[in-house]
Amino acid sequence: DWQGVFYPDGLADRDRLAYYATRCNSVEVNTSFYGLPAPATVVQWVESVPPGFTFSLKAPRLITHERRLVDCRQESLAFLDVLRSLGPAAAPGFLQFPASFSRAREGRVLANYLDWLAGELDGLPLGVEVRAADLMTPAFARFLAERGMALVVVERTGTDDFFAAWEESAPGWLLLRLIGNDSEPLPNDREIQRPQEAVLDLWAERIARLLDRGKPVYCYTH
Repeated sequence: DWQGVFYPDGLADRDRLAYYATRCNSVEVNTSFYGLPAPATVVQWVESVPPGFTFSLKAPRLITHERRLVDCRQESLAFLDVLRSLGPAAAPGFLQFPASFSRAREGRVLANYLDWLAGELDGLPLGVEVRAADLMTPAFARFLAERGMALVVVERTGTDDFFAAWEESAPGWLLLRLIGNDSEPLPNDREIQRPQEAVLDLWAERIARLLDRGKPVYCYTH
């Protein structure tokens, strides 16, 4: 609960997005993982924020976790339609796969799906987040870039730094998720308990370098 820490005491829930948009210029939307927002909800979001603010939507779990890319073209197109409905308020959306989704088990299904999906994007920016070691490779990063997509870079304790492989694949933008140590949850998030200055300094330098080169960066903390 960030009430009284980030959000002022007494701020109504319905006003949180508008307040957040006074401090940040983009937000990752996790609710879309559980179900796509209604058109009226999308309109309400966009009308609550200033021009230039963007929303990064996570694809529904039905696609990536439940059906695992099988028989989900209609749901995938519906997700892309929601991204398009955001207009200029759309940051890159992304597909997030569980650690059990691997190249060894489902590589052919994944390749076929991404080949099909690439033909439906029509310039829409889309990221792909994987957790299986056999997909966290420079070859997969290039595979995505060749299809107009980009690997989502995740900073997670115990996970290899994959920034160099992302950079070598030469995508046009970076979607970065700063997760930290999610294997050992903290009792609360109302105060700093695990300082991460060294990690944050490293990413600040990388982000500044990318911005200097004209590459957009969408960075979200968790």
